[in-house]
Amino acid sequence: MTEKELMEAIFLPQDEQEAVQSFRMEEVEYKNWKELFYRDESRFFEEIDEREDKGRLLLWLYIRFAVDCYGDFCREGISDEIYFDTFYDITIWAKKYHKKYGVPGLMEEKWLAVHMKGRIYRLGRLQFEPDEKEAVIHVHIPEGEGLNEEECDLAFAKADTFFSDVYQMYDCESWLLSPELSKMLDSSSNIIKFQKRFQIVKTVYTFRQAEERVFGEILENKADYPEETSLQRKLKAYVLDGKDPGMGYGIIDRYSK
Repeated sequence: MTEKELMEAIFLPQDEQEAVQSFRMEEVEYKNWKELFYRDESRFFEEIDEREDKGRLLLWLYIRFAVDCYGDFCREGISDEIYFDTFYDITIWAKKYHKKYGVPGLMEEKWLAVHMKGRIYRLGRLQFEPDEKEAVIHVHIPEGEGLNEEECDLAFAKADTFFSDVYQMYDCESWLLSPELSKMLDSSSNIIKFQKRFQIVKTVYTFRQAEERVFGEILENKADYPEETSLQRKLKAYVLDGKDPGMGYGIIDRYSK
């Protein structure tokens, strides 16, 4: 696997590909960064934060890390499709970086570190993060696509086959599971259908994730939020009324669904 093959397979935009290809670093320095990343992640991020070229450096390093991961996927018998789908997250967060800053780079580096360390897999529409200690598989919903019911069915079916029976349940914490959404969306909504897969156990309010995901950013002046979609209009009215939908936490028993 080469950097070019990976970047093309994950549809990394041309500007970002050129930024990676033109970046220069001696191999010994790369090996030092890689060793630090896998030995002391906190120190790695501390040193990255000191760099003026942080975004571009992260893009280059994570492409290299992902290429280096290819052998691990092959040894585990994991298909190229799953490998490329898993690392497509680099493209999602590179696009977000470019939209925000206007230049090639990468954001959400701590989230993407999970991918580089082989702790998450994208199986179709959804991402699955196995947690052996808790015997649970955490479900994540990548940005950029709708929640088509059939595609989600297929993703869970793939996960049922992919992961061993040591994992007793799936869980998910997301704004998409907020019970408050039932006040904004009707029962035919794919979001509501996705919710109904889970037993919603609680709602948490640690982060204004709904605003970030629906509007693309969190604004202190909520009146400035766009109203381009029905969900945006409804959520904007909801938060302008001083409410917070929070994030729902739900579970699925693997053996009773």
